Amino acid sequence: MKPVAPTMILSTRIILGSALCFSVLMSFTGRGAESTSRDRFAPLPENHELASIWNDPDFTRRLIGSYGFASGMEPKMKPEEEQVYREKVVPMLTSTNSDPKKVITLLQGLVKPGATAVFDFTLGNAYFQNGDFTNAIKYFEASLVKFADYRRAQKNLAFALMASDQYDAAIKPLTRTIGLGGGDSKVFGLLGFAYLNQDRASSAEAAYAQAVALEPENMDFRQGLLKSAVATANYDHALALLEELMKQLPERTNLWSLQANIYVKKEQPAKAAISLEILRRLGGATPKDLYLLGDLYMTQEARDLAVSAYMEAIEKDEGQNPSRSLRAAQILVQRNAWDESRKLFAKVRSAPNKLSDADELKLLKLESKVALSTGAGGEAIQVLEKIIERNPLDGEALLMAGDYYAKNQQKEKAEFRYDTASKLQGFEADAFVKYAQLLVQSQNYARATEYLQKAQKAKPRENVQRYLEKVEQLARTRHS
Repeated sequence: MKPVAPTMILSTRIILGSALCFSVLMSFTGRGAESTSRDRFAPLPENHELASIWNDPDFTRRLIGSYGFASGMEPKMKPEEEQVYREKVVPMLTSTNSDPKKVITLLQGLVKPGATAVFDFTLGNAYFQNGDFTNAIKYFEASLVKFADYRRAQKNLAFALMASDQYDAAIKPLTRTIGLGGGDSKVFGLLGFAYLNQDRASSAEAAYAQAVALEPENMDFRQGLLKSAVATANYDHALALLEELMKQLPERTNLWSLQANIYVKKEQPAKAAISLEILRRLGGATPKDLYLLGDLYMTQEARDLAVSAYMEAIEKDEGQNPSRSLRAAQILVQRNAWDESRKLFAKVRSAPNKLSDADELKLLKLESKVALSTGAGGEAIQVLEKIIERNPLDGEALLMAGDYYAKNQQKEKAEFRYDTASKLQGFEADAFVKYAQLLVQSQNYARATEYLQKAQKAKPRENVQRYLEKVEQLARTRHS
């Protein structure tokens, strides 16, 4: 959304006392005046996080209005500087045919070490208005070197830093602006945004609370306050804020997703699932939301509902996130949901995107696990041997093949697979335990004890320790 271009009205007034001061008065009019590049600041892209604030017409008007100044808080100007400003700078700034490059060239000639900070600030504003944030920051900082309490320079420096995504650097001039009495709703709101982007959630919450107090109907500030409450784990407050937002912004379906995530953090999966199911029926659920919904259904042992959510997620992202769909398949396999797993395998394979070699191997192993567990081991071992042939160091496939051979009384082949897996980092402990179980079956307790001790050395586990103690007892009994 582009900012509405305001019409500039120039007035020159004589300030009683020592000097003349010019104030550029900005206002919106209904006269249909054409906008030019000189009477609006460069808008941010619509997808920028600050676009709703930055491109707001009132915010733009305030930025343009900063070409003027308030006499009580401004750097002093020498009489000759006032004359140049009045006779050259102001006419060029307010001319409908003004060339930004000529304005900048004129001001560059006026900016000198001993000259008033007003020229530096005005040059910074000219660069700022044309979207050159680097030079804008440079001249705002230069004006503050000359006049540290220059409130509008502090404020516009902060805005330029925010516009160039330098959130950490913007915090100091924002807080200084507030200290100098310039803390309006936009300053507090941007400060909250900057704090939140620096993971300073408590400070962000305080800043957003001030912004909301000054501009209670600003939904962006209220959402910022909500995000801060979530980040500080103040979930009950976050849910209360969210409820208000949902009443006022029922069309924002993403709020249901946020509500679900808060319920997840509060360890209330049933409520989280309800929020996501409503979001799903409103047509606003993303693949990420649907995968989460599937996970929540699995925690409640609702396998049919889970696989339905997972399959819809794959449809929505058209297989763009195979690692996530394979993780969903793995969850189903781990829960022994064999029928549901097969449905999801078929969905993954039917997705438009072709699986990478690595993902194809993962899926093959999952399919093999289901086959081994449902009496189709003959088919599974053929697939596993092909995987091992392609990658002899695939520890998971080696262990699975070993399990098949052990179950089918092919001891030597099982031992060979387990022995190979025991030499691979990360698979040693499990391979030693499985090898020991083979030895226990043949009543070779002493040797089984050795392998279980190796397993504990590689990866200590309580259940393995209990098994080791039982095998040691059998070994002693057999010896006696």
